[in-house]
Amino acid sequence: MIDKKDVTWTTNSSSKTYGGNDPVPLTTGSGSGFVVGDNVTANYSRASGETVLGGPYHITATLGPADVIANYNITNPGAAFTINPKAATWTTNPNSKTYGDIEPNPLTTGTGSGFLAADNVTAAYSRAAGETVLGGPYHITATLSPAGVLSNYDITNVGADFTINAKNATWATNPNSKTYGDAEPNPVTSGSGSGFVAGDNVTGRAAGETVAGGPYHITATLAPAGVLSNYNITNAGASFTINAKNATWTTNPNSKTYGEADPNPVTSGSGSGFVAGDNVTATYIRAAGETVAAGPYHITATLAPAAALSNYNVTNAGANFTINPRSATWTTNPNSKTYGGADPNPLTSGSGSGFLTADNVTAAYSRAAGETVTGGPYHITATLSSTAALSNYEITNAGAEFTIDKKAASVTPNAKSKIYGDVDPALTGTLTGFLVADGVTAIYNRAPGETVAGSPYTISAALSPAGVLGNYGQSSRSIRRPLQ
Repeated sequence: MIDKKDVTWTTNSSSKTYGGNDPVPLTTGSGSGFVVGDNVTANYSRASGETVLGGPYHITATLGPADVIANYNITNPGAAFTINPKAATWTTNPNSKTYGDIEPNPLTTGTGSGFLAADNVTAAYSRAAGETVLGGPYHITATLSPAGVLSNYDITNVGADFTINAKNATWATNPNSKTYGDAEPNPVTSGSGSGFVAGDNVTGRAAGETVAGGPYHITATLAPAGVLSNYNITNAGASFTINAKNATWTTNPNSKTYGEADPNPVTSGSGSGFVAGDNVTATYIRAAGETVAAGPYHITATLAPAAALSNYNVTNAGANFTINPRSATWTTNPNSKTYGGADPNPLTSGSGSGFLTADNVTAAYSRAAGETVTGGPYHITATLSSTAALSNYEITNAGAEFTIDKKAASVTPNAKSKIYGDVDPALTGTLTGFLVADGVTAIYNRAPGETVAGSPYTISAALSPAGVLGNYGQSSRSIRRPLQ
């Protein structure tokens, strides 16, 4: 007799996620004690079912080949097949309302992810009770359905917050002001509210009495305090301004003559509109410069004390400091030359009075064109120059006269004679002192008469051209001609 051999088939447990397909193969397993040559294998199947709560489902291992199985006393308990819950999330959207408003309907919305469409999971929403801003946020709970499918899911469902938002309300405080040194207005200001159940009035402003310290904040304190947390309150208060007092400092213009020292003090001035107790005074300086043309130079009044000045709207235009031209004279000496001579070099001389030595004023001379005696006198112009600008002077510069003196010249007729009854000989003479360029010539004639007793007869010279003769101091000699 051959006895059955004791053997074991071990089937491994397996699983899937709800809604997924069964794994292929369904599971695995292994045998122990079987004869290798029998080549024993298993096919696996499980009990039917597709829910988490219905499991675990038994896995059965069917061994083969069937003709060898009868040789074994087999331990084959199978195993468990588990359907695990499917991860899913229900996202509830937060929501809110404004204090005092009715609840939104529906309370909120939400969406699911990971749920099977066929399960048709939906939500109904509710929230924790409460109607104040400070009591929130209030938790929104999403209650899912249908209940029969929910056990198949590992659900994340944290809900959301329902917020009661503060109601917008505004308290408008009117700004106000006063002028520096004036008394405070009473009341400090006024105001009004919108969107409030109840409110109070303006109660006061920050302390201070200077312009620079402002603006001073006006605070509006509202009541009743118990309800104010339900409002989103705009309550900016307002500014109380101390306006600068208008005041003027008048600086007197001043001047000096070019080359002199500045007056000390530079100038004087006075204020109007200042509070006497502030004791406002001024010191004066002027822009740098010592020439007439660059002026006028601005005089700046620097006011003090500095601490008080910010309380004023100060008109402080300063004034002009003028450097006036210095009176000076350039005296040009007259000069001359003889007709036909070259101009003297230098043309003339001169001297200045009233000029500053450091300015080193000198003159270059020129005269009006012309070379005749009768065209003169010719004006001499003194053109001044200096290391500094001549615009710093009020100059008397009349120039002078340049005279062309007549040139000494003479004509001397030669003595002549003839025999009674003869014709007159040619009359001649000598010219001396005339410029060759002038081309002076002489025509000689004698006094009429043809007797010996009436002679001698005077020979005279008539000169030309007439246009140049005025340039000469002529000496013309006549001679008496005898008749033999």
